[in-house]
Amino acid sequence: MDHLIIPDFQPVPFPAWLWLLKTLLVLGFFLHALPMNVALGGTFMAGIYLLTGKGDKASYAHRIGHGLAMALPIFVSFAITQGIVPLLFLQLVYGPMYYTSSVLMATPWILLLIALVAGYYGLYIYKFRHVQLGQKAAWLLIAVSLIFAGIGFLFSTNMTLMIHPEKWPAIVNAGGQIGNLIAADLPSLLPRYLHMVLAALAVTGLAVGCYGLYYKSREEAYGDWLIRQGSALFLVITLVQLGVGAWFMLSLPEAIWRNYVTGDVLGKICFMGSMTLSIISILAIAVSWKSAKAGAFKLGMTSALLVVLLMSVMRHLLREWSMPAEFQTKLAAVQIHPQWDLLIVFIISAVGTLVYLGWLVKVSWKAFNEKHAGVESLLQPDSTQEEQVS
Repeated sequence: MDHLIIPDFQPVPFPAWLWLLKTLLVLGFFLHALPMNVALGGTFMAGIYLLTGKGDKASYAHRIGHGLAMALPIFVSFAITQGIVPLLFLQLVYGPMYYTSSVLMATPWILLLIALVAGYYGLYIYKFRHVQLGQKAAWLLIAVSLIFAGIGFLFSTNMTLMIHPEKWPAIVNAGGQIGNLIAADLPSLLPRYLHMVLAALAVTGLAVGCYGLYYKSREEAYGDWLIRQGSALFLVITLVQLGVGAWFMLSLPEAIWRNYVTGDVLGKICFMGSMTLSIISILAIAVSWKSAKAGAFKLGMTSALLVVLLMSVMRHLLREWSMPAEFQTKLAAVQIHPQWDLLIVFIISAVGTLVYLGWLVKVSWKAFNEKHAGVESLLQPDSTQEEQVS
């Protein structure tokens, strides 16, 4: 870590206190992580469910696969909208590190936007062309999930690279767009990326279970099946996640991972809290897997979502602890001039956005209910209009 070259901040004061900017960064990432996980894991699982259903539109697997796929454009829209907030605060507080790692990634980072548009477009192709595509629709969704997984890998690479400035000279000397990433030699990148992908699948299991909560009072057998399916997916992935999480932690420098266990107070609280809540969620979801009880699933889901929040804080702490002293010195030298006009505009805009998203969810839910009332009867085996649906 000697003789690191860290770019300077722009000669512009921060518009708010650092603690507020960092808090908004963490909360913004949490609100982004939830729809982002469903967008990634849900796209893949929707394709798998459709393949499992084998074109039988009345089968449970096909119904949930199609239901997930039709909702995915909304989840992607939420993920993009909510992702802007943490990205802006990341650029503001950690700009010298983030912009440098982005430049070093060069072309792959620029291609991220093209990949995002392609994946988003692919979801709308399914939405309006799934009948014409037939069985190919499932493979389209799986292809889109691979695109989203690639985007996730680029983000994981950038977030890892920005906290390892000691690797930057090797990347510059390596040259080339592929060779630079290989030359980085980032031991924590793969477990970090797998940790993110598995989290997406686990949260998707919770989303499937939420469908089950909706259908349980309308079509009990289908609702119970969905709760068990979502619970099983969450349980399997979470148990694997425990091993990957341990791998990720041990891939970090010892001085950093020990902060979660015996060092930093906030780090210990978040680590112990996440472990405790993980055990509660596993036990509760295990009960819902066996019995399809809505109460057990809700308890497990609530605990799991709190784990995501604590993991968002732990992710931020990792970034804080990994920053070199040279950067910390430059950060401390930046002046802070609170701009109340901008803060007021931001707060009003943030509240307005939350109100708008709430309204959008309400409208979407109403449309879903209306469609459910007109379509679900057609999916019953004894329906005289079954051929029209198929």
